[in-house]
Amino acid sequence: MLPRHLKKPFAAAVRRLLRPIVRESIAAGLTYPLFARLLKELFVDVAEEDFALSFKRQTDSRLAIVTGLSRKEISQTRRGRAPAAAGAPIEESTVTHVIGRWMAGPPYATPDGIARRLRYESNDPRDPTFARLVHEVGIDVPVRAVLDELLHIGSVALRHDGEVELRREVHIPVADAEGKLELLGADPAELFSTIVHNIEHADLPWLQRKVSYDNIGADALAALREEARQAGLDFVRRANALLASYDRDRHHDAPGGRRVRVALGVYYFEEPSDREPDVPGAEQPESPPPPKRIRRKS
Repeated sequence: MLPRHLKKPFAAAVRRLLRPIVRESIAAGLTYPLFARLLKELFVDVAEEDFALSFKRQTDSRLAIVTGLSRKEISQTRRGRAPAAAGAPIEESTVTHVIGRWMAGPPYATPDGIARRLRYESNDPRDPTFARLVHEVGIDVPVRAVLDELLHIGSVALRHDGEVELRREVHIPVADAEGKLELLGADPAELFSTIVHNIEHADLPWLQRKVSYDNIGADALAALREEARQAGLDFVRRANALLASYDRDRHHDAPGGRRVRVALGVYYFEEPSDREPDVPGAEQPESPPPPKRIRRKS
């Protein structure tokens, strides 16, 4: 439990964390009563699963003490909630598996993760072909069906010489809103969990780094976004090759131990700076006039 003097800063941090969630909830039509119900169910789920006593079953009274909810609310929530699935890891799609293996290094990519163009198939089973790639991933789907899907979403191109070329190194559904919402639930949760781990385990921190500057001219943003995108792709290639080198599905001689899921990510963000521009001659935005008071007619 946090010391008393840290609870207020923690509450302020949670408020800032929740702000974009609340903004998107309002935009999506998720009202406060539904949001509050979801939050109440989550408090009960987490308290029940992560704060259990080893010598005693979780009772409504115990959960009320941990969450601050009344025993009546606990009882109603436990009886009426749907089976919790939010904590289950999201299964990667066939497309994600194929692209990930393609970029994981030899024989389908260079050692630093740049995907090679692949022949569709070959009589020699040792040749690095697209068909061998799909079979190696272990997907129970015809190779042609996988290629058709990759062509459909624009991730690959079929060249005139018959080679398959990877065009997009990541698969983020463009028209599939449900797929994007899966990322909304998964990626921020991983980042926040990393931050919490580093608060609770300062002696064994996980990687958590970023760079930030607050006086970037807006005219530079278009070029900066493109250069940042390329830097991110370079990082993801190297990260993919690194993690793939330890993956036991691909390397049976990789270190053993219990099965663990590892993620390594990068992101870009921008927003207007609160600081006033200190560049001489910079134009200051005009403040809008204050709204006039509306007087009721008697």
